[in-house]
Amino acid sequence: MSQSRQRPRRGEAVELTIERLAGRGVGVGRADGFVLFVPDTAPGDRIRAEITRVRRRHGEARLLEVLEPGEGRVSPPCPHAGECGGCAWQHLAYAAQLEAKEAVVRESLERIGGFRDLPLEPILPAPSPLGYRNKMEFAFHPEAVLGLHARGRFDRIVPIDACLLASEKVSALLRRVRDFVLHEGLSCYDKRTHGGLLRHLVVREAATSGEIMVGLVTTSDPFPRRESLVHALVETEPAIASIVHAVNDDIADAVQASRLEVLHGRDHILETLGGVTYEIRLQTFFQTNTQQAERMAARVLEVAEPRAEDFAVDLFSGVGTFALLLAPHVRRVVGIEIVEPSVLAARHNARRAGIGNAEFLVGDARRTLAKVVEQHGPPDLFLLDPPRSGAGGKVMRRIGRSRPRRVLYI
Repeated sequence: MSQSRQRPRRGEAVELTIERLAGRGVGVGRADGFVLFVPDTAPGDRIRAEITRVRRRHGEARLLEVLEPGEGRVSPPCPHAGECGGCAWQHLAYAAQLEAKEAVVRESLERIGGFRDLPLEPILPAPSPLGYRNKMEFAFHPEAVLGLHARGRFDRIVPIDACLLASEKVSALLRRVRDFVLHEGLSCYDKRTHGGLLRHLVVREAATSGEIMVGLVTTSDPFPRRESLVHALVETEPAIASIVHAVNDDIADAVQASRLEVLHGRDHILETLGGVTYEIRLQTFFQTNTQQAERMAARVLEVAEPRAEDFAVDLFSGVGTFALLLAPHVRRVVGIEIVEPSVLAARHNARRAGIGNAEFLVGDARRTLAKVVEQHGPPDLFLLDPPRSGAGGKVMRRIGRSRPRRVLYI
């Protein structure tokens, strides 16, 4: 921007064309040369927007009006799109979403990683962009009762009747719990005052077995009519194989438990991936799109090119999803995971599958990896499936010092 131009001011309305999408579906355009990030926009959109924040090199704005839609813009199928924080891409056709996400990956590798001309393969599209999630976490609130977090807000909940990302069975259970809470006058947790009983409703649905788990997360306050709620849930959905009650008095807004009680069935449901059956518990991580996870697992085995003499390490191994798929093809595999319930589930899964060459350890990835290398020697094959924040530089440098034959980073 030349010195003669002035940066736009907060509250000013401007017109601009969206050139591309940045991460998480935020549109990027220029108003008189000044870069603006605008949510809920699509490439090619000609829009009118209000400036909400101005920084030295860029600003943020909120969409006021689409003057001329871009080629990929569609009407969001969900009535809560734009308000609910669960989805950021529903205003884009699925093909346009894939194109935008591929561009984000390429730009990140080039601009941040310093790589050039990488041979990026196209994204494998999901069979359906809706109805795929096998896990949903809904939050309670004194005013909204039950729903999903509003975009960018920790203290506000958007009340919903259904989430299109999950199956109708999940949405039916959501409505049943909400109606029960209203009828019985049960209190909902307030994040500002830290008072109230009900905190989260977690529903997990196994794609292969059809089993459903319902998790009720509350404070340690008395839970009146709990047995009646359990009866109502089982009556609503006979596929429920597990109902658990988790107590969490921590201030942190996370699904965690200082005490867990099974109210119906068992403490887990069963899911099958790549021929291996996994026990899924309330707090264990599992890929949220089972169909795509199947394709990913097949791709992992293809790219890893495991050899019978290989020693493999699976970092951030969760319930052993990839370690147990690798195990029949290598000499030994060690999974490292910091969440203890996931490690316990992984050990159960290995025994259930009759896999004897897989070991699972609880611990921090960097420190535990050092002990594993000291005990077993440098691995031939590394597989990483870290959280969104990434594996971290220290972990990656330790992997580099091991000089493995192959590294797969999911």
